[in-house]
Amino acid sequence: MPVNQSAYRRRHSTETALLKICNDALIAADRGMVTLVVLLDYSAAFDTVDHRVILDVLKYRFGLTGSALQWRSNYLSGRSFAVVSAGETSTSINLECSLREGSSLGPLKFIMYASELHDLTGRYGVVCTASPMIHNTV
Repeated sequence: MPVNQSAYRRRHSTETALLKICNDALIAADRGMVTLVVLLDYSAAFDTVDHRVILDVLKYRFGLTGSALQWRSNYLSGRSFAVVSAGETSTSINLECSLREGSSLGPLKFIMYASELHDLTGRYGVVCTASPMIHNTV
């Protein structure tokens, strides 16, 4: 698990991520450094997970092989999508991206999928903090 991962982690939340960012910015300012904050909208992040890429990440980065990897491949395959509007159904297409909505393992799989981002930013001295989005419902 990346060190600065706040989303889907016990005792970590939007508040702890915000406190870390503010604290790091204050420390940097005391040292005469500049802080740049980039915010990304991850509200549809699970829809962007490419099945082939996550299977490669699970195999080569996390060492999953054999039946464990095959189970995950089967879990991701065979999914389709169609739109129903005004009683008409569109042509069904096979999904090559996305994790299932409401899946209990979805958040962990997304963290694993995006784990190289933390390594990449760390190589350049950039701190990457992932935090859950705040969703307001009406």
